[in-house]
Amino acid sequence: MATEAQPAQLTDIASSLRSRWPVLILGALLGLGLGVLASYAIPAKYDATTTVSVNPMNAGPLAASADAAKSVSMPTEAGLATSRKVATAASEALAPRYVISPATITDSTSVTSPDDSLILNISYSGTTAAQAAAGADAVAEAYLQTRRTQAADSVTRLATAARNQIAAIQVQAKRPVNASAISQRTLQVQADSLAVKLADLNNLDLNPGQVVGSAVVPTKPSTPGIVPMGAAGLVIGLFAAIPFALLRRKQEDPEIGSVESIHSIGDSIVLDGTKDTHRADTWDIAAFMLKIPKQIGPDAPFTIMVDAEESPGRDITPGQELVDALQRRGRPARFVDASAINEGKISRGWPTDKKRFSWGGEIVIIDTTNLSSDANKVALATRSDSLLLARTTADDAAALRRFSSLLKSKSVDIALTALFPAPEQALHR
Repeated sequence: MATEAQPAQLTDIASSLRSRWPVLILGALLGLGLGVLASYAIPAKYDATTTVSVNPMNAGPLAASADAAKSVSMPTEAGLATSRKVATAASEALAPRYVISPATITDSTSVTSPDDSLILNISYSGTTAAQAAAGADAVAEAYLQTRRTQAADSVTRLATAARNQIAAIQVQAKRPVNASAISQRTLQVQADSLAVKLADLNNLDLNPGQVVGSAVVPTKPSTPGIVPMGAAGLVIGLFAAIPFALLRRKQEDPEIGSVESIHSIGDSIVLDGTKDTHRADTWDIAAFMLKIPKQIGPDAPFTIMVDAEESPGRDITPGQELVDALQRRGRPARFVDASAINEGKISRGWPTDKKRFSWGGEIVIIDTTNLSSDANKVALATRSDSLLLARTTADDAAALRRFSSLLKSKSVDIALTALFPAPEQALHR
């Protein structure tokens, strides 16, 4: 039965990216270059701000006694400052020096107002520093003038209405039907009330506000310079290169192929048995290379975990091959097939202290070839004294890379990796 494919681990991805650092470096350099070019290609922009203090005006005399601050809606005033009407007036004011359309002025203007204040900060973004300052001042003056004109028009309209009403009352007072003293008194009261309103309108302060902070000509552009644009391009290029690096990994030869492929994964101690006539010869050398104590204490065993990819049709497992090699060297060893152990026991801590005590004084070979869970394999590796990997040139390189990354994440060292020829190559010998 084939071993179930394990999901990719973060350590595996990190290892793949490290091994393909040239792709990442190339992406970062391309991003850096594009960022630098963009810093020159993007037109420079300059921002300037003019501060305006808004004066409360109330063209309706009926509300003249209301709180002045409450008579001003700052969001409404901000909307007026960015209106087409103000932009048109600002465009006309700038015409002697700059030809800027009202639409461009609207797009280049932004207005903010601090909370609980009667202050408008009118900002303008221009192509030059002088234009930015002139634009901010022009929009501010156009806003004040528009507000003044609107207030004056409102006062004129209300005053005209009041005068018309007074004239109508005077006409009514001359009619015979209103000749009585009560009627005359009523009409007189209405006329006096309108006269007071008219006087209030004539005395209304139409000052819309004033500029309390003229725009200062900016010394630096607001658009990003070469350094921030280059840094941003470098980061973007680096992240854009990651999928290409991982895609390249998928397109590589899926087989191990050679000792060099194992070295690229990070295992430096590799026994190359691809040229040996018999597998037993390679295992004899592996048994010699493994650092096994000459004397093993009676209270604890020396455990060696052997892991390989399943090879359908093979009569003997790699763990048993190592046991045979040790016995040929005069070292008796016990073979344990981890796949015959309940995986729940392994995840809970098998082999237990009791089991290890029963193996005291022995060399125990724990074969995980037919164990389906990489996590349980790693758990057994952390509980073993030595670890040997057995692979053929046709085995899955990605699976080996992933398994090696999992072992490294748990600080488990691979004592030895034995590389054998592909099964079909061995049959032809």
